[in-house]
Amino acid sequence: MLKRAIFCLATLTALTAQVLAQETWTLTDAQFRSAPINLQSIDSAGLHVIPDDPSAPTTLGWSDVLELSRDSESQPAAHEEFALVLQGGDRIDGRPLAMGEQTLQWQNARLGTMQFPLARVAAILRVGAAAIPLDQPRSDDVVRLANGDTTHGIVVQLGPAGVTLQTADANATLPWDSIAAVLFSSSQQPPPMAADRAFRVRLTGDWSITAQGVSLAGDQFTLSFDQNNSHVVPLGDIVAVEQLNGPVSWLTARRPAQVIYKPYFGERFPPQFDRTVDGDTPIRRKYHGFHHGIGCHSYTKIVYDLDGHYADFRTQFAVDSDSSLADVTVRVLLDDKVVFERQNVKAGQVYPVVTVPLGSANKLALEVDYGQNYSTQDRFVWLDPALVQTPPTTQGQ
Repeated sequence: MLKRAIFCLATLTALTAQVLAQETWTLTDAQFRSAPINLQSIDSAGLHVIPDDPSAPTTLGWSDVLELSRDSESQPAAHEEFALVLQGGDRIDGRPLAMGEQTLQWQNARLGTMQFPLARVAAILRVGAAAIPLDQPRSDDVVRLANGDTTHGIVVQLGPAGVTLQTADANATLPWDSIAAVLFSSSQQPPPMAADRAFRVRLTGDWSITAQGVSLAGDQFTLSFDQNNSHVVPLGDIVAVEQLNGPVSWLTARRPAQVIYKPYFGERFPPQFDRTVDGDTPIRRKYHGFHHGIGCHSYTKIVYDLDGHYADFRTQFAVDSDSSLADVTVRVLLDDKVVFERQNVKAGQVYPVVTVPLGSANKLALEVDYGQNYSTQDRFVWLDPALVQTPPTTQGQ
């Protein structure tokens, strides 16, 4: 009986892993089309699937994969006191262990101990604390205390005891239980984004991390950061896998060369990347079916350098307001020449796909200008703004 019970348990475990791997996921391809697939495994060749049609391909190469996702409740797997926020938007819950001259050591319950370049660290935030804007320029490091006070200086050490901050007067160590946020200086530019393929993986608990490679075997999902650094995550924790620098390059993953914001009445609505302009709502959550976006307000102009690796620019857009007074003029420019313009853009709809051939242009600019009612309620969002390698054969959404 004991042997039979052990055999049955082993069989059940194997079947559970198989069911987890083969459950229906949603694939978004390079043409921005979405369809369900039965996922079997993932490796360097791409996605291995079980097709409904026996004559269909069983492997989908990475050249045609934009994102793999599934519905999942966004619940944290374990309580963590702090969240590490990286340049580019990655967020990993956990706690700081130590800081070296160029790296931060971070402990996460699911991924273990990890190291990140300090130049990519934007902030350490207490989980559950009030939202803190991270886009404001800072010439020094800032520690915000739970009582609302702030201290400016240079972070010289992080560890279990707290944060050691060098100020004009002396060094002071502030304990973690008194800290709401550590905001790092924005004066040092992070290293340029790598042009190689990478994968942003979103996990339950509303956090994400970017890896150089991903693989799936059974119910074990592996994140590879380099040849000697990989972490295994249970498949049940994975919400989405998004390919970066593949057939599509999202503008939200690229650093703007210039951002110009001119409020008409003194409003304060600077651009928000992957969030609405009020900073409160992720684009994915408000605009179902879209992956990324830029929330902004008239007048805003965002300029990007082009590297010649992509054929077209593709986007949709909408006024992110219910007010009938909202009215903006939308433009896309290449090397300061207007190649697309639409006036009197109003609330109430997501506008159709706009595709602009890039040719040999060196700069791309997205402009949201004042409309008929000055800047009244002119909240706006660029939806899925992207550079694409292959011109779309369909209009997508």
